[in-house]
Amino acid sequence: MREAARDAASRALQRAGLSKAGCVLVAATPEHFDQALDLCAELRAVAGARTHIVGVATTAATMPGDAETEQGPALGLLALEQPGHVFSLRKDDVSELRAAAQRAGPGALGLVFVDPSAPLQRVCSALSREGGQARIAGGGAAVEGGLLLDDDIAEAQAVGVFFAAPARVAVAQAHQPIGSPLLVTRAEGRSLLELDSHPAIEALTALADQPGVSGEALQFIGLGLSPTAGEVFRAEDFVSVPLLGVDEERGSIETAVALPEGHSVCFTLRDGMGARRTLQGALDRLSGPPPGWGVYFDCASRGSNLYGVGGLDLGLIEKSLGAFPLLSLRTSFELGPAGRATAVHLFTGVLALGDR
Repeated sequence: MREAARDAASRALQRAGLSKAGCVLVAATPEHFDQALDLCAELRAVAGARTHIVGVATTAATMPGDAETEQGPALGLLALEQPGHVFSLRKDDVSELRAAAQRAGPGALGLVFVDPSAPLQRVCSALSREGGQARIAGGGAAVEGGLLLDDDIAEAQAVGVFFAAPARVAVAQAHQPIGSPLLVTRAEGRSLLELDSHPAIEALTALADQPGVSGEALQFIGLGLSPTAGEVFRAEDFVSVPLLGVDEERGSIETAVALPEGHSVCFTLRDGMGARRTLQGALDRLSGPPPGWGVYFDCASRGSNLYGVGGLDLGLIEKSLGAFPLLSLRTSFELGPAGRATAVHLFTGVLALGDR
């Protein structure tokens, strides 16, 4: 492990054109976390004694030029010149988050790694409330306790770092809207009872008339939720909500999270071809000067699980934006903008770019 850590750190510095780093972002498979103290010590020995280390356990990590693999040990590093403003978010304590965001200032980029056992809606509320006007991107660890901060595993709900440089963030959905948007007119907790004042199950049943929606495709149906009540549903800005089942007696659809009344929704279908088009659209909206570096939070449901082969998203990113230091990591869920807030996303690719 020590030799692998030193080699990965040396290559990360070389990619960035640095002799020392202010901050190193780490994406490592869980076995590396069993030796977290040694890992951090070796990274500092190469990148610098005062280097900040922020990391997460992942199922796969890739840098451009590396052979992409979705199985087996992996250690991905991104070396950055800026030290950034690091923080941990612990239960009922947002002081470090608030202080880091304030030091970075408006327009900063916040990168956040979250423990999968954390209360996700509370974490997002804290990031939206305390993050100021920062652009925030992040993802969930592959295992509980899979967070690194500076010297060792962090016992926290989330860890992260803010950078005070210009930045861009985009969310690319794997689920594509089908049918017409509908209004949530009655809901009780996670039971969606009425859409457009009709039993919700009727709208779900009507999807059978949509092209390509039958048989096995039905298991990939979800709901897209508009970020704000009263806002028209938009295909480029929604939150995916999994469907858990139906209650035929009540005529309701059971959902993974509560859907507030007054929000616009649209049924969605997971689709590989559509996911590629959506990612390309997101990359087009990120057009601008060549990025200095980037982090791609890639949902574990994407990659070969979605496309049948690996590497397609990274190839499209490089083709659209050029070559630059990019850390790609598999996440159990993603964080990114939804309207004016930060939200939990599912089945998405969230790309954060740091500008020069």
